[in-house]
Amino acid sequence: VVADELKPQVQGSVYQDGSKAYGLYYFSRNAADIYINAVADMAKELDGVAEVYDMLIPDSSNIQLSDDKIQELAISDARKATDYYYKSMNNNSGNRIKTVPIYDTLLEHKDEYIYFNTDHHWTALGAYYAYTDWAAVKGVSAHSLDQFEKIEFPGFLGSYYSTFQSEELRNHPDTIEAYVPMGTNTMEFTQNDGQTLKWYIINDVSSYQAGVKYSCFIGGDNPISKIENPEITDGSSCVVVKESFANALIPFLVDHYQTIY
Repeated sequence: VVADELKPQVQGSVYQDGSKAYGLYYFSRNAADIYINAVADMAKELDGVAEVYDMLIPDSSNIQLSDDKIQELAISDARKATDYYYKSMNNNSGNRIKTVPIYDTLLEHKDEYIYFNTDHHWTALGAYYAYTDWAAVKGVSAHSLDQFEKIEFPGFLGSYYSTFQSEELRNHPDTIEAYVPMGTNTMEFTQNDGQTLKWYIINDVSSYQAGVKYSCFIGGDNPISKIENPEITDGSSCVVVKESFANALIPFLVDHYQTIY
């Protein structure tokens, strides 16, 4: 059994090779067009009211696996898919969307710890590199990593470990590295039941179970969250429509806005 576990294996859309697993990407034209039209419609409705940015995050397989392995696994080309998304949404919106091209930046750092080994998310370091691309598109100066307080939470076993339950992954847990915003580390979020809680942007998850430590970022996924930075009083605000990858990105946005929703 141990010998079999050490062999590369695929289960669903996850590929495991030794102590690291990768998310496999398969392009869906129908799903892409639904997303493209939604973002384009939003940009048209908000024309003259707000700037609309779009950031598509590739799975780890396209970034960190070799070209030969990508071909062997017959996964979709995330770079070509991203080009399709970005070109289509701007064609549909009259070039009203500021796209953030993070693919090549992540590729430049592919040998760094930018994706977890046992989980589908990127690390805060991967999110940081994407944040610097967003800052360049927006025309603001990105803060350097050494400006933030860094906290580490070892012992994280994420979604890929849940998929395989393999000894190899269990014996190589991830360490979550989190960077605390400078202006504030407090926030509030509203739960599904309507209850609003005070929380922390980077929360201490040292005592949390191994599988839920990624919730150190902004309290995880909730219906609506609000961050107010008392160090900024210019009335600026940002609405982030997201899935869970953005949880690790939002702490870097905090020091650029008075309010983030």
